Amino acid sequence: MSHPLSPAGRGTRLEQLLDDLLRSTPEIESAAVVSYDGLPMANAMPGDMDADRVAAMSAALLSLGERAAEGLGRGLLSQVFVEGEHGTVCLVAAGDEGVLVGVAPREAKIGLVLFELKSTAAAIAEVLREPVIPAPSAAAAEGGMVAHVPPAPVATAPAPAQASWG
Repeated sequence: MSHPLSPAGRGTRLEQLLDDLLRSTPEIESAAVVSYDGLPMANAMPGDMDADRVAAMSAALLSLGERAAEGLGRGLLSQVFVEGEHGTVCLVAAGDEGVLVGVAPREAKIGLVLFELKSTAAAIAEVLREPVIPAPSAAAAEGGMVAHVPPAPVATAPAPAQASWG
């Protein structure tokens, strides 16, 4: 089992948050956590959706949305909402490192969808803020012996004699 603060543990926690979101809000068909630079971090998507493609498209939408919000004097971007013929795609900021992407059908109650996405995005932001403990070396991970080499002794000058005040 991976440590909760290891990269694998973080991914597991993000996937659990996505699973909880989909379980508690059936109106959301799929969801993903992506980085601002377009890399997938976790996803709960059907097999016909490519997580890499979703992440890349989300990053492009976010970049354009940020420029539009700031350029039109609307301040910092907090969400992007795309409505299509068959449903909606919502992108909600999840702290400084990630974005929660939610996909819902056309008949979904969008207020409920946005509420649940924002709540989950806050939980995702908490996970992403936690420090990550680096994974152990391959030898240690496989239960192998890892040699410990003590540092070489440092040559020091002898300590000066101390005077005795007696």
